[in-house]
Amino acid sequence: MAGYFKKMFQALGSVFTGLGITIRYGVNPKTEVTQQYPEEKREPPDRFRGKLFVDINVCTGCTACARICPVDAITLKTVRDENKKLRPVVFDINNARCIYCGLCVEACPVDNCLYFEKKYEFSAYTKEDLISHFGLGELPPAGNKAETKTAEAPADVKKDQKEALP
Repeated sequence: MAGYFKKMFQALGSVFTGLGITIRYGVNPKTEVTQQYPEEKREPPDRFRGKLFVDINVCTGCTACARICPVDAITLKTVRDENKKLRPVVFDINNARCIYCGLCVEACPVDNCLYFEKKYEFSAYTKEDLISHFGLGELPPAGNKAETKTAEAPADVKKDQKEALP
């Protein structure tokens, strides 16, 4: 019975300790810890992984980012322009699928082409609004041939994936 009352007094003591800290911070305005979010926005840390961004004018269309993405969040289609260089006509990033692992940023051979912004407010009402479109649009093909290069899984992998579906 004495152990029961001892534990009850310890519990009350911890409650009053917590309330004392709350009252101390609530009364003294110099030690304010609450941030008024919509008006005051916190600056994310240096290595923060926010929304993915592509500098489409620097992108070479190598499809390394789309091939390495484990959840296929990047859709990339390229066309050869008049200078016989690959140019991305479709570059879509599905932020609803992205797991922010950073593999695509590491795989990109061009510095500062694909990177994470420090933007953390990009909520949307529909899934379609979470897709970021960066492509250049349709370019006139070089000559009469339009060469399209898409990042797709090999045929045997696709076959295994279809068989695994219920």
